[in-house]
Amino acid sequence: MDALANDELVFTETANGVSISYKQYLKDDKGQERGAKLFSIVDGIYTQEGTNELRDIFDGNIPLPFPKPKRLIQKLVELVTEENDIILDSFAGSGTTAHGVLEQNVADDENRTFILVQMPYETKEQEKDNFNICQKITAERVQKIVHGYSRTNQKGKKERVEGLGGSFTYVRVGAPLIGEYRDLGKKLPAYEELAKYIFYTETSRDFDRKALSEKTGKIGEHNGTSYYLLYTPDDKEDRALDSPWLQALDKREKNRNLVVYCEKIWIHRDDLAKFERETGRTVRPMLVPFNLK
Repeated sequence: MDALANDELVFTETANGVSISYKQYLKDDKGQERGAKLFSIVDGIYTQEGTNELRDIFDGNIPLPFPKPKRLIQKLVELVTEENDIILDSFAGSGTTAHGVLEQNVADDENRTFILVQMPYETKEQEKDNFNICQKITAERVQKIVHGYSRTNQKGKKERVEGLGGSFTYVRVGAPLIGEYRDLGKKLPAYEELAKYIFYTETSRDFDRKALSEKTGKIGEHNGTSYYLLYTPDDKEDRALDSPWLQALDKREKNRNLVVYCEKIWIHRDDLAKFERETGRTVRPMLVPFNLK
């Protein structure tokens, strides 16, 4: 009512009735001239494009509503990423991010990579029908974009669309290894799973199953350092780092630097320092799971 009383409204007759708009003036209440409206950096890209792209890739079907348009992702990738960057999409949906990254890689002749994360079901109906989005939409689209696919053209004939190249790996996330507060939880992880996590965290290298010896506790070595895990996945036994274990280790271990993850430390710091002096080794003890990096 105040706007009407202040003559700030414009009434325009249209085919569907009357349209009401606010008046805009060249200068504001303080006499300052209004600036031009900002234009979006994304111009001429429409959501309908995303639907059309899915229809094309899935040969007439639209398996997921309201997908993002590929050109939107391309534009963002072009603006904010560089060569060899990794683009993460935690809500991958139909996989438009992968499509946009690969398309922009071709345009720029660059090598960005992507990681897509998607829950298997978004609705109860999908879960009931066992319609796994990751398998049947996201991964399927990326595979088609990478390797190429067939579609039906406007004349009703099949034609081949060449792939953009690259590679794609589909993996499932396993059971949680460590809880929110670095708690191993009620179901303790298997020895190998924990060893794999520790070795990669320490070295940023892939775990070699052949180098693992659960009996001795050695899980691998890298750059002159040997890594050990003294751990038993049950509630009855705790494997400890102690003097007898170190003395036995000294007879068979060639590397001078040791990192030992264990459930308990039963050696005094003075005794550990003495062992290091006498053997010329360095030992870094780490508790499981509290000292996990």
